[in-house]
Amino acid sequence: MTDSSPSVLVDEAPDPVATTDESRRSRWPQLVSTLIWLLPAATLYWVLEGTGVGKGDIVRYTAYFAGCVTLPGVLLLRAFAPGKRTWPEDIGIGIVVGLSFELLGWALFTAAGLQQWLIVWPAALVVVFAAVPRLWRCWRAQNAPRLPLAWAVTLALLLSITLLLYYGGSVSTSPVPKAGGNPYQDLLWHLSIVHELGRSVPPQIPQVAGETMQYHWFADAHLASAAQITGIDARLVLFRLWFAPIIIGLVLAVAALARQVSGAWWTAPFAVALTTIIQRIAIWKFAGGVGGSPLVYLSPSQSFGTTLTVGAAALVIGVLYRGAPRRSWVLVLLVVCACAGSKPTAVPLLLGGTGLAALFLLVRNRRIPWPTVALGAALAFVTLAASATVSGSTAGTPIRLFGFLRIFPGYATLTGSGPIAPPGGWIIQGLSDPTPETLNWAIAFVISVVLSRIVVVVAFVGLVQRRVRTDAAQWWLVGTLIASALGFVAVDHPGLGQFYFLGSGLPFAAVAAGYVIHGAVAGRRRPARRAVIAGGLLAGAVLAVVIKSVGNSDARPLSPADFTRAATEPMLWLAGALAVGLIAWLVLRTVHRPLRGVGLALLLCVAVGLSLTSRPWSDYRTAVDAVRGKTQPIPEPARPWFSTDEVQAALWLDRKAGQDDVVVTNTACMGQAGRPTCDARGYLVSGIGGRRTLIEGWAYTQQSLANQGKDNVASSYLPSPWPDRVTLTTKALTAPTPELLAGLYRDHGVRWIFADKRTGKVAEHTLDRLATRRFTRGPVVIYQLKN
Repeated sequence: MTDSSPSVLVDEAPDPVATTDESRRSRWPQLVSTLIWLLPAATLYWVLEGTGVGKGDIVRYTAYFAGCVTLPGVLLLRAFAPGKRTWPEDIGIGIVVGLSFELLGWALFTAAGLQQWLIVWPAALVVVFAAVPRLWRCWRAQNAPRLPLAWAVTLALLLSITLLLYYGGSVSTSPVPKAGGNPYQDLLWHLSIVHELGRSVPPQIPQVAGETMQYHWFADAHLASAAQITGIDARLVLFRLWFAPIIIGLVLAVAALARQVSGAWWTAPFAVALTTIIQRIAIWKFAGGVGGSPLVYLSPSQSFGTTLTVGAAALVIGVLYRGAPRRSWVLVLLVVCACAGSKPTAVPLLLGGTGLAALFLLVRNRRIPWPTVALGAALAFVTLAASATVSGSTAGTPIRLFGFLRIFPGYATLTGSGPIAPPGGWIIQGLSDPTPETLNWAIAFVISVVLSRIVVVVAFVGLVQRRVRTDAAQWWLVGTLIASALGFVAVDHPGLGQFYFLGSGLPFAAVAAGYVIHGAVAGRRRPARRAVIAGGLLAGAVLAVVIKSVGNSDARPLSPADFTRAATEPMLWLAGALAVGLIAWLVLRTVHRPLRGVGLALLLCVAVGLSLTSRPWSDYRTAVDAVRGKTQPIPEPARPWFSTDEVQAALWLDRKAGQDDVVVTNTACMGQAGRPTCDARGYLVSGIGGRRTLIEGWAYTQQSLANQGKDNVASSYLPSPWPDRVTLTTKALTAPTPELLAGLYRDHGVRWIFADKRTGKVAEHTLDRLATRRFTRGPVVIYQLKN
């Protein structure tokens, strides 16, 4: 039973052929549409090898993801939620289902201490589907539609470009830690969680052994599963391998969702382009607008969570509004639970979409839409359950309006407030009683944010069309965008994590915008539709280039007034251009009657076209050069956060220490000793070394985040919430006694001491008497405690 009858539009596919000769000729496009997918496969191999992954690891990881994630997911999808999907669309949503299914197996096997047998979980499912005759149909696509060759070609090209941009951009700039340097601390922190999730569920905090972790760690659980099944080093999985299949999953899931909602094939590549390549309007030369991507290499939880959320949306819309069978609810609940532990932005978006769709159906039908209401209740329950078990990183995050404005230039000068928001208040400091100058500055930048995310505005504007506003699926998509906007505006995260709401909502805005434009041109002849869409997009792109060139201040802004002017001028040029265009359009439609009725479609296409030039050509050139190895390698800094000796010592400890051994280390502070304050984001032993520590970098713990802003200090620089552990560590390294070391061994499970003379004093002579020296390299001495 669904809340509204299926309203899938007819795919714009070629008419069926009738003669034998035509049938033979029709096989050629089908063959090409299949072979074209070799392009992203070749690109995948190229970018992985170009960023330092060996051929053997590429083959092993590909086999793992295809056989242990994608295949089980596709089989489950076809069994529980069959539909008229092509095989790439089945793969996109199947990856989401497979990842969710893998998490369930990981939890069961890890809790039972059988991590080494995890491959049995997907293998058993595949065997069942191969052995049961009734399930054999799931091995092939059922009722797959025949789509134009352009659908396959454009999607394959977009997927290849996306892989190239992300691997040639962010991935290539983050070396796998094996030598000295300044690795991004968040990736080392995630690496510590990946190691931890290979040994326990629920996980402990690797930096505070014995304390239960409060974090949305499902993405890291997937990486732990991958490392466990493939036997590939967790560093290589995190720094290189995991990102590519998640990119593939998001691209294909967005394509499937777009065609499912609109019924038109071209909305799939349209939505993918807006999601992964052309993500915002960038008409400002110096200041204005914001980014926000659903794919963030440095945040596995963002990329993983957004991909799962898009797949969940496809399943939800299918079962509620597109006539999918009731058994689809099994997959809906499985994927929704996976979303809840993947990213705090995931379920609120699903809840926002479900809530608005329920309200629409209630008003339209004058009766309670029980299936949608039931899903909303389930989402609320899952949210509460997740907040008590697997959600995290939300401590110290109040509801405070316009916290995102802290990132814009001029804020500190205007308000007298630094980047660290003080506790209290319902609105960001400086706006509760603003001066006229501050108010003008804030308005200019808020409008620039809205304009830069014009695709969201297009999704809302589409509700004026009867064809679109009578479809509950569009209201569901708009509901996710409302939730995304509210999260961005009302949440004030210590690390500006509210920007993840923008990235998480972008795929839904792109899908909704494609549906809106399709509805605006529907009913017109194909040449007219193509002319309106292509002409509008081209006009918008040209306008963006002109404004970027002549509609900006020449001088770099310095004062708050300069920043306000720099954000405002391009928008005034745009408003003027649109006003002139509107007058010209009114004249043209008066003298040429066939133009009547396409004004809205043309305006929407111009709006989207403004974003076509947002990514400069230099990004593509840089990406290609990076993958081809033409860029200069990143040199080791003169005073790196971690030296090669320290990294190699941590890797030695990873090889020699037991999985559950605890380490005492003086590497809690990032960087070398001598700094006036401790930046508590040091993850050398817990991250690179992969071992639990008595105390290491505590900055990202819930206990530390809860004190964010205290005394105008960021959580990274606050004292440890576990001062007793800091004291024990200091004594163990500088003034050890037999009783102290015996107590650490007995009470905390400490088996090793990682003594780094580069970060503090070490009583080597005393430790040589009380413990066994096992490794020495540079400033690092590693001791094993005696039983």
